[in-house]
Amino acid sequence: MTKLAEWLTVLVFLLSTWFTLLSYKEKSHFVDEWYTLILYSPVILVFSLGVYALSSVLWGVLTFNDCPDAAEELQRQIKEAKEDLRKKGLKN
Repeated sequence: MTKLAEWLTVLVFLLSTWFTLLSYKEKSHFVDEWYTLILYSPVILVFSLGVYALSSVLWGVLTFNDCPDAAEELQRQIKEAKEDLRKKGLKN
């Protein structure tokens, strides 16, 4: 099963459960008590996923490692490439 099929299966299950709870014809104490939360649960879920995504990106930025050795090697390679281009007649 592909990831798309897995996500669509979960999405269909969650949406059908949500819609069933909203359109429940018989009065239930649970549905009456939690109706507002059930009604806004998709919005809450999307907001929560956004907060998770933002915090994941921020954590990745905060814990990003510097590589001074790689930076020095890259600068050296840039100088070598410029010298090679000058030898081949490209001015700059």
